[in-house]
Amino acid sequence: MSTYAAGGNYRIELVRTIAWLRVWQRPDLTREQGADLAREKVDILRRLAEGPRSMAKALLMDLRAAPRSWGPVTQEALFEILAAWELAERRVGILLASDPVQDVLMRPTMKRAAPAMGRIFGVEADALDYCIVGRVPSGE
Repeated sequence: MSTYAAGGNYRIELVRTIAWLRVWQRPDLTREQGADLAREKVDILRRLAEGPRSMAKALLMDLRAAPRSWGPVTQEALFEILAAWELAERRVGILLASDPVQDVLMRPTMKRAAPAMGRIFGVEADALDYCIVGRVPSGE
């Protein structure tokens, strides 16, 4: 595991051939600062999606420690990230907290931006399994 990029509320690690984005809450940041960090992630993750598959064949977005809700700039940034990976035909596993607000915000965005390649999970092992080998648990 190696850190590819890090910012004020996130870290992107390369684990085998998975880009693992972890986002966490920072109550000390303003909404604008949080939105700026979301935009920062767009450029980094787009480059990874466009880069060699040997570096990152899939993206795991771990939002379990992220804020439970976010504004329109962050929502658009999430859309752009997902769309870049969809365009590159690379899997995206989205790992959410067991929070209905996160689900309500993320599910329609994922369905619009990454309908073929994106999946939402509540269990880390399932998300990893999808990112590594493309297996979706039964009932999905």
